[in-house]
Amino acid sequence: MNKSLPGHLKRISQFLGNLEKWVLVLLLGFLAAFAVTQIILRNFFSTGLVWGDDLLRHGVLWISFLGATRATLEKKHIGIDLLPRVLPGRMSLIADFVCCFISTVVCVLLLWASWNFVQGERLAGDIAFASIPYWWLVLIFPISFGLMAFRFSFNCISGLVRRPEGVET
Repeated sequence: MNKSLPGHLKRISQFLGNLEKWVLVLLLGFLAAFAVTQIILRNFFSTGLVWGDDLLRHGVLWISFLGATRATLEKKHIGIDLLPRVLPGRMSLIADFVCCFISTVVCVLLLWASWNFVQGERLAGDIAFASIPYWWLVLIFPISFGLMAFRFSFNCISGLVRRPEGVET
């Protein structure tokens, strides 16, 4: 059963990655079309949607956080990984595991803090625009930190079953 666990985690990660990619594409297309519509409304008709700027701002926030989770999936996130690069063999794997573990812990702490933030906004009951509660718009914080924590923990697990380069059994 343990041998199939990384396979299941990999499939879940791939599914979430594909979903994330399509949400990013659709959100980016929507925001580009909406921004062009706002520009046309303002420049040619001297009008526009009052809440349009807020929608665009929160859309950019969602794209930024989803982009960060995508970078984590593709292992293109910012990382300070000098030790795993210079240490030999098994020591490199241990240093890589420690980096992944610390990243997972940080993401879990940020997930917890952002969830508390969302709960506070939900209890406040503020409306952002167009009858949309403000807490819906900030849900991206716990979603993205949760995805990043999942991916870092997946990297930790897959790092445990990986062998150092040059070592044969």
